Amino acid sequence: MRELGKGSIVHVSARPATVPTAGLAAYSLSKAALSYLVRILDLELRPHGIRVNAVAPQLIDTAVNRSIFPAEALTHAVAPEAIANVIAFLAGDLAAPVSGAIVPAYGA
Repeated sequence: MRELGKGSIVHVSARPATVPTAGLAAYSLSKAALSYLVRILDLELRPHGIRVNAVAPQLIDTAVNRSIFPAEALTHAVAPEAIANVIAFLAGDLAAPVSGAIVPAYGA
């Protein structure tokens, strides 16, 4: 990416990175560290034309999550395709002015 003078990196963080969630200490801290890394990499890589962003879902509607969480917890779960669309947007040219962002994808 440095050789090309452009590029885009998109990480997947999570809502518990910014909103304290009981029972998810290790997960929340690791996602908070990732979100902070996005901001640091933005500062380091933006001068080289490389954008760094993240999407932060709350809960993704997957078969595993449907088997773990009660139905009421899944009422606002986001489809994996919707998360993929946000990632594709952030990686693409339409998001060229966006870097260092943690984009929430919390569902309806």
